[in-house]
Amino acid sequence: MVAPSTDQLAPALRGRPRDVGVDERILAGTFRQLVAVGYGGLSIESVASDAGVAKTTIYRRYPTKRDLVVAALSEATPFPALSLDLPARQALEAFVRGAIAALIESGAFRVLGSLLVEDQRQPGLLDVFRQRLLEPRRAMVAAMLNRGIERGELRRDIDPLIVTEMIAGAVFGHHVILGLQSDDAWITSLVDHVWSSIAASASEQGVSE
Repeated sequence: MVAPSTDQLAPALRGRPRDVGVDERILAGTFRQLVAVGYGGLSIESVASDAGVAKTTIYRRYPTKRDLVVAALSEATPFPALSLDLPARQALEAFVRGAIAALIESGAFRVLGSLLVEDQRQPGLLDVFRQRLLEPRRAMVAAMLNRGIERGELRRDIDPLIVTEMIAGAVFGHHVILGLQSDDAWITSLVDHVWSSIAASASEQGVSE
């Protein structure tokens, strides 16, 4: 009798593929727990209860609480891509609305506060938050502004980092520091203030054309 080859055995050794739906529930439950109780209060038991799975199901995927949180931060708060075809001011407003949804309404800023507290005990988690949640937004602003400059809609000397900080600072201060809610009037006012500092003058637009 001929023994089966390694290739023939491989599928059986691998076992059943992981259930993507279970993975999504675990990571979504982890993020909800981070928002509710922070990193220090989060436990595998609470995530398992939230996600409706056994603790062993989580441990098979994520051996430690830190592994679980890193994975959740990597998947959390998707941010819709901005169309580069939008006029610059319209794209700016769309970005502000998206930032409020992704960072405030999702609870991401509360997670940030928790990670700031844990930074000395759990170094590196704050960097993951920055890389996974903040850097993509910053890159999005840079692409949006560069497109506006190319079209002659925006000043050529604007600094994308400063513009990002203007928006992030206003959103953070309004919602987190002052504890206020944003409505259409506030969003429009914020966009107006940012726009007035970055829009190209009539003469600059004429040069671009």
